[in-house]
Amino acid sequence: MDEKDIFEDQALPQEGVYLIVNRQMIPLTKPRTTLGRHLRNDIVFHEEFLSRFQAEIVHEDGKYVLYDKNSTSGTFVNGRQVERCVLNSGDLISFTNINIMFVNNSPKIQIKATGTTQSLRSPAVHGEKDNNE
Repeated sequence: MDEKDIFEDQALPQEGVYLIVNRQMIPLTKPRTTLGRHLRNDIVFHEEFLSRFQAEIVHEDGKYVLYDKNSTSGTFVNGRQVERCVLNSGDLISFTNINIMFVNNSPKIQIKATGTTQSLRSPAVHGEKDNNE
């Protein structure tokens, strides 16, 4: 296996992926982003009720996965307590009274979404016959 293969096997973060915390946009630029009270975390919260190492977001297989790190108060996504959860754009991550929105505006996601919606058939104008009748 050469250097190129090793580089391609690593889960590199995508552009346009970030967290919104207290009106701040925090880009996810690393394969693993840790959250908690301890200063060694990538995102540090100064809240007593949070665990030192509350949770982490890992970019794996092209997806972002949130893992609870055996926290005392729990990790929630869209109101449901989770130990592991694949994140979707718009998901609300909660640690007791801290709310964080996960946003994925990755060009890869936008390309996949292009063309998935179909135009609705316009309703028949009053007095016109529907061709399907």
